[in-house]
Amino acid sequence: MSTINLTWTVVSDPDSFVAFQYYVKAGEVFDAHDYAVTYRLDRADLDADDLRATQDAAAKLNAGECLMVSHSIAT
Repeated sequence: MSTINLTWTVVSDPDSFVAFQYYVKAGEVFDAHDYAVTYRLDRADLDADDLRATQDAAAKLNAGECLMVSHSIAT
């Protein structure tokens, strides 16, 4: 079993990035199931503390901000 660690960064202009990234807009909720499906991950492998921290960060976004979420897999 692998542990999937989530990291995030608050950005104000996600359109300036050219690579595919997973964003959560202000006013939206970070959906762990959707994230796992997008990257073909097992939702159960997402680190619970990282998941809560990412959801909390998304809830605190100000208007015009987005949360750019990424992950790494620890084996």
